[in-house]
Parts: sequence; structure tokens; C-alpha cells
Amino acid sequence: MRSAQIRRLAARGALVLAALFCAAAPASQGAGGAAATTDAPRPRLGFLAGSIAAERRAEREMLATPTPERERAWLHALTEEPHVAGTPQGRKVAEYVRDRLVEFGLKTEIVQYDIWLNLPTAVSLKLLKPEPASLSLREEGNPRDKDSYSEDAFPGFHGYGASGKAAGQVMYVNYGTHEDFERLESLGLSVEGRIALVRYGKVFRGLKVKEAQLRGAKGVIIYSDPADDGYMKGDVYPDGPMRPPSAIQRGSVQFLSSGPGDPSTPGYASTRGAKRITREQMTGIPKIPSLPLSYGEASKILKALAGDRVPDDWQGGLPFAYHLGPGPAEVDMSVEMDYAVRPLYDVIATLPGSAEPDRLVVLGNHRDAWTYGAVDPNSGTASLLVTARGLAAALKAGWKPRRTILLASWDGEEYGLLGSTEWVEDRVPALQQNAVAYINLDSSVTGGDLDVSGIPSLRDLVVEAAGDLDDPRRGGTVLDAWRSRRQREWAKTEPACGPDVAVFDLQLDPLGSGSDYTAFADHAGIASADFTFQGPYGVYHSIYDDFFWMEHFGDPEFLYHTVASRLYGLLAMRLGSAEIAPLRYGAYGRALSRELELLRRDTVRERRIWEAAHTGPRAAEPGSQEAVESRKKPALQPDFSPLAMAIDRLTTAANELDALLDRLQDGASPDPAALARLNDAIVQVERAFLDKNGLPGRAWFHHALYAPGLTTGYASWPFPSVVQAIRDRDPEALQGALRVVAERIDAAAEKLTLARDLTAAQSRK
Repeated sequence: MRSAQIRRLAARGALVLAALFCAAAPASQGAGGAAATTDAPRPRLGFLAGSIAAERRAEREMLATPTPERERAWLHALTEEPHVAGTPQGRKVAEYVRDRLVEFGLKTEIVQYDIWLNLPTAVSLKLLKPEPASLSLREEGNPRDKDSYSEDAFPGFHGYGASGKAAGQVMYVNYGTHEDFERLESLGLSVEGRIALVRYGKVFRGLKVKEAQLRGAKGVIIYSDPADDGYMKGDVYPDGPMRPPSAIQRGSVQFLSSGPGDPSTPGYASTRGAKRITREQMTGIPKIPSLPLSYGEASKILKALAGDRVPDDWQGGLPFAYHLGPGPAEVDMSVEMDYAVRPLYDVIATLPGSAEPDRLVVLGNHRDAWTYGAVDPNSGTASLLVTARGLAAALKAGWKPRRTILLASWDGEEYGLLGSTEWVEDRVPALQQNAVAYINLDSSVTGGDLDVSGIPSLRDLVVEAAGDLDDPRRGGTVLDAWRSRRQREWAKTEPACGPDVAVFDLQLDPLGSGSDYTAFADHAGIASADFTFQGPYGVYHSIYDDFFWMEHFGDPEFLYHTVASRLYGLLAMRLGSAEIAPLRYGAYGRALSRELELLRRDTVRERRIWEAAHTGPRAAEPGSQEAVESRKKPALQPDFSPLAMAIDRLTTAANELDALLDRLQDGASPDPAALARLNDAIVQVERAFLDKNGLPGRAWFHHALYAPGLTTGYASWPFPSVVQAIRDRDPEALQGALRVVAERIDAAAEKLTLARDLTAAQSRK
């Protein structure tokens, strides 16, 4: 659930640097949000005038159901014990969720997938030199938090981590990104035959292991640095929300940006009897051992490292100077995993549609956790249950959704989005034919700041729903607070130049990966969104992610849990009930234009750095960015004009369609057959962005406009094949990528034109 944060931070850094290139320009214009009103909810998008009053009555029924007391009670029940995927405790929580949904009167089933995954048998880590010491892979208990003493939680291990033993010298490689390893090599150093010590952050942890493996490392240790989520960010648990010295971040080391899901059934569902490839054939998981470590224990290794002092921007938050190594620090790591095909359980509740029963709106949250999961993911599970109860109350009051709504409780997300990916792979043709949208809620609350990532066609719907909910602490609406915060961020980072700086435009963050929307958006081409309410959160994937933490730091009064449930419910009801599918594409055109401008700025910066590295009389300083660039091929100077023109054509068609749809809503009701054809056309626009051949080198990903970065895993790369070619500095691949992306955008514009013509025909009647 951190892709949006990482994407925004990366974008901010690029914009600050881009500002150096720019001349002065007019100041930005403000964009205020609607004030809270007493007549909410106000469903509008996609609803015909004659149905709005009934929808408002039904939504009020749903909105009255969530309470802080209910959210608190269900989170407490869900987090009574650790419940890792593939364990009996995981099955127990699946049955608990199923039983609650049945209690609400919803038709509910458990869908089983048999998935190859690991649980730890034995793990150990020892410092051999200069002074032998055993390094703990368990957290320390705290008297104020009974759950922190549990022996039921597994010690620190990695999902899909390799079994093996490794011993040797340690090299520190900062965050272990692709760029960090390149920089280390520019210093004349290598991890080959050594153990790489890297810190969490910047990119998905599995890609840190992948980079080290590609460079010949024997093993990888990943620790949490206090500069990132410890005492340098605030008070630490149990006195505050941030990571204490013994906290360990567990997690998967699957190579997520190559494709999620069961690595033994790549691209197809892990149904009973499915054909499986062998461990040796799997390319999406590591072959060298890795372990997570707390910063309290990692400090013992870092203190013992000699060699050159690290570059200034590699220094972490521990109170001593960091060194690169190698020596004298040496470690011994031993990892023994129990791999087996284990049953995982998706829980699916169905609210049948009345007018378009084949059309699907899917809401999803995962249940499985590395420990107790009070934030990740069971804050979202509690909110999903409360939302389900609210929807059931609306049903009992007479509401009937037009379309079928599915409420999905996924299993195995933490290992690699397993339950959702296998479910999607099991029914891709049906979903591509009938699915309207997918809304994901992973961790619903760590604070009070709304953050939304999503496909841009959902932007207007999310804005409308957020504007109908009061912020429980700030006054005004949730939309007011969200818009105000994002505008402040924009004002600090936006350079004073460019074609789009005059007006702030609230947009959804682009989707990357890291949660269960991935298969829906990137593989099947279904409009998807993911939201959360964020705040300071340093106990991610540790034993301290428990009820004590949530009750003291995350949402003590459970107010934002309640808001999350209400927002989830409004999105479900409006997607499920609006006569006209509430997808709007004008925002899509604006978002693509914005992303293309950001990409243009990045390429200008990259070219200037390369040019600086190849001019001047003196050699670049070892380890500097110029030194790294001096070893590379020339940075490309792309001609983005064909892509920009394609985006302009899409934007024109989208704006025309949106205007006609708004007019149609206020007129006479279309006949059912015409309405069905129109909705088909609206929903199928997203499928036009799919490339049947998949992205270069990772064919599972089909969306030509949005995907996780190949070297980031979490963060999004808009226009992913184009970005990959630019990063690879491959001009031939770049031309091919630009052509394919422009073709996909033009194909979507043609579908928008079809929808526009259908809408115009109905408006004339």
C-alpha cells in the first residue's frame, strides 16, 4: 500500500530539479473544494434525473450503518492472533469473514486456490567478525502491549525467500535500487561473492534481492533504517507510531514487477490439478537467501563495516558514520523454508443486479497478514465488513443495484497478490466482457489524510463521493481536506514553467503495484482505484502492527475507519446503481497530458546530466551521478509529439462524450437496449489500452499506459514501455514503444467516438 507515496515522492524530486530549468511564470490559481452541506448524499454522475431521489434514500440507509463501535469490535476480533496465508489461523479468519457476511443476509462462498508458497522452518543470522554475536530475528515484547510477546508470530522471514546458507563479507548498498548498485560499481566495488546489506524503502524489497542476485551476491539482508520510519520520523512505539529498534519488516521478495501470483502457475490460475512448473523453471522469485532485520540488530553490522565512508545521501539515521565495506564485518545466514502447495481461500459475497446482472462491480480487501495486521490489512477488512453491513441494510430497505456487486476478501496478498491474481486469471474473458470497475481497500486507516490512486476514468466519481462525506476532525468535507493538502504539495513542487502550471487539477495518483488492484488493472484492463486514510505509520509488517497500535496511534476513536466504510459504500452503490456507467474520460486526457509532461522533464534532466558527465577537462568524482553517467550510453532525446497528438485526440473525444453524457442524464430515459449498448461502449474504452503482446520482457502486464516500474515494483511508470526504453537508452525500442502506445490511445479514442455517437443519438430522441 505504499505505491502512491513512493510515486509522489519520486515525482516531487523530479519537479524540484526540473524547476531549475524553468523561467518565471504566472502563479497558480487556487481551486477550492465544496463546503460540507446538510443535503448530502448527492448522487449525480450517471444517474438519470428520475432515479436520484430513490438513490439518495438508499445511500442514507447505508451511511447510517457504520459506527466507530462496530469498526472497533470487528478489528479487535480480526486481530486476535497472527494469521499468515496458508496457515490454520488464516483459514479461521476466512471463515470468520464468511460467517459475518452470511449473517448480513448476503450470498457468500469460499473459492479455494491451491498455491505454492513457503513458511519458515528455521532462520538464523550471526555476526562472525569482528566480534561474534547472534542477531535476533524476533521483536522484543513491551509490557504495555500483551500481543507483542506472542510466540505465535513467525520470526523474521521473507515470503518466497530462497532456502540456503551464505557466509562472507558484507557490503552496504543503501536502498539496493538499480541506481544504487550502479553507483557502487562506479566506485570500483562489487557485491559479488559477498552479502549485500540494504535498507528498506524506495523500491519493492524483492527487486533489491533481484539486483543483488544479478550481480553475484551470496545473500541479502534488508533492514529498516530509523531515517525512514524510525525515530527520525517521530516518537517510536510504544510512545509513538514509528518503528522501534527491534521491529522487523517481514514481506515478500517475489519479483513483483515481472508479474504477481503463484510462481508455479505463471499466467494461469492455480486451480486444483493445474499444471505447475518446477522450482528451477521459476524466474520470478530469488535463488539466493535473504532475511529481514531490525535496525537495532543491523547497527551491529554497520558499526563493524570499514572501507570508504558512504556518499552523503547514503547515510542513514543511526548515530555513527556509515561505511561501504567490505570487512571487517562478516556474517553467516541460514534460511530453511518449507515450500508446499497450500490451500488459500477467497471469500466472495454477491449482491445480485436487477437490470444488468451480468455486469460486475468488484470491491476487494485482503485478510492475510504477516502478524496481527491491525493496519495492514485488517483495518480494511473491518471497513469492508461494515460496508457490507451497510449495503445489506440498504437492500433490506428496498434498494436494488442495477449491476451485480461482488465483495471480495482476498487471501495471500502479502506473498504476491495471490488470491486476487488467481481469481482474475481464472475468469479473464468474463471480466473483460462484464466488469465495470474494481475498488481496492487494503489498509484503510493509519491517519486522517485521504490518498487515492486509480485509473483516471474513476476520478470524477471519487471526487463526487468524497465531497458527500464530512471530515470528522477538520470540518468541511473529506474532499476539501484532500484537495487542500494535494494543492499545497503541488504548490511546493511545481516548477514555474510549462503549459499546465496555471491551474491546479486534483487527480488520482497513477497505479503501480503492491496490492490487489494489479491483476484487474494491469492484466485485465478494468478501471480500478485504491484508497486509504494515511498518517504516521512505522510498524509496517512487524509484530507491533496490532490492536494496541491502532487504538493508541492510528485511529483511536475509529472515526476514519467509519469514513472509509462510508466512502467505500458510496463508490459501490454509485457504480452499481447509476443507469449510465459512471466513468468519465476527460480526466483521463488531462492525466495523460500531465504524465507526459513529467516524463518530458525527466528526459531533459537525464540528458543534461549525461552531457555534464561527458564535458569538461576533469574526470567525474568517483561515486557521483556524473561518474555513473560516464559509463552509460548517451541519454535519449525522444520526440514525444506523436504521443502528445494522440493524447490530444483522446482528450477531444473524451470531453465531447462527457458533455453529452451530462446532457443525457437530464433528458428522457433511454430505452434499455440503447442504454446497454452505451454502457458497453463506455466500459470497453479501458480495454482498448491493452497491448495483447504485453510489455517488453514481462508479458503478464498488458496495460500500455500504467504499470509498476520494472525497477521499482511499487511505484508507477506511466507509459511503461516508453520509460523502459528511455532507461535502457535503446532508440529502436523507444520508437516501437511510442508507436504502440499511440496506437492504443487512438484505439481508445475510437471507442470514445463510438460512445459519443451513441449518446448523441439518444440525446436527439
